[in-house]
Amino acid sequence: MNYYIGLLSGTSVDGIDAAVISFDENYIELVCSHEQKFSGKLKSNLQSIIKSQSVSLKQLSDTDAKLADEFSLAVNTLLEKANLSKKDIIAIGSHGQTIYHQPDGNLRNTIQIGSPHRLAAQTGITVVNNFRNFDMALGGQGAPLAPLIHQKLFTQNNKNTAVINLGGIANISFIGTSYKQPIGYDIGPANCLIDEWNFIHQKTEFDENGLWAKNGQVNKTLLEKMLNDNYFQQPYPKSTGREYFNLNWLKSFEGEFDKTSAGDIQTTLTHLVAASIAKSIQQQPHTIESIVIMGGGANNGYMQELIEQYSNIPTSTSQQYGYDPDWVEAILFAYLAYKRINNQKLNLSSFTGSSKALLVGDIIHK
Repeated sequence: MNYYIGLLSGTSVDGIDAAVISFDENYIELVCSHEQKFSGKLKSNLQSIIKSQSVSLKQLSDTDAKLADEFSLAVNTLLEKANLSKKDIIAIGSHGQTIYHQPDGNLRNTIQIGSPHRLAAQTGITVVNNFRNFDMALGGQGAPLAPLIHQKLFTQNNKNTAVINLGGIANISFIGTSYKQPIGYDIGPANCLIDEWNFIHQKTEFDENGLWAKNGQVNKTLLEKMLNDNYFQQPYPKSTGREYFNLNWLKSFEGEFDKTSAGDIQTTLTHLVAASIAKSIQQQPHTIESIVIMGGGANNGYMQELIEQYSNIPTSTSQQYGYDPDWVEAILFAYLAYKRINNQKLNLSSFTGSSKALLVGDIIHK
């Protein structure tokens, strides 16, 4: 069997996902998965870097190395769970942790940390990383990359489908009979603002099943002002992150806060996710007949309910296609490693905007 590992920590900074994936050109199987929490200090360091967008070189270097150590622990724990050895794994596709993403202008660039060299040394496995950088050097946004795996896993005969990953940021892929190449882009915030607002006011990591939001009332004026933000008006290809959609962005609407309870703001933020998704779908020239969701937001029943309500399109999770919503991103990075190891160029132009097909990722041999 051709075994690869997909390894990442997401925009929400809630932990490390590691999964063993088996590939051939016609078959993809999730063999085993492992979710590992960050150590308390590492998580707070990562959150501080991302929120402040400022860091000393020593703190950056130390965090890069410490994250690689925890990635290595996650990989070795995963191998133990899967009853596999490092010799069974062809490569690790390691996305790392994004701490900065600048997709526009003449100096577009992106920074992911979690030293791949240290990871390769500690696991004894070849590592593929830096999946976004060459794409950006060729004029692309560097994101989203998910349309590649969405097309592979969720294309349905005679149907146009919107596939939506609800991580910290929501990204969308349009696939199906009307799309010879998938179209995709970052829609805007999904869990990043909802989780942060929930933590401030409820002192829990997330709004479980959207229950806090479900008990509130949407502030329609606030929602409309949020949807009028310039990012939502931009044409694709486009990408974004917590550099833009953060508490400072939310505070720019604080004129509405005086007349809105914390619970109602949570409700409005959840409606923002659904409304922005529906708006993206409505802008497509082709009729979209189904929606498939995945990522952490797929566990939020209220969010799924709102997406279906705003879009008026049948909505299901990736689980109905045989893929756990929490593990599709890990499959993506294992798939990118598989493609890079086999020297297969990928055409990302229809969703990142890069100028030509390219080899996606750098290889660090064990």
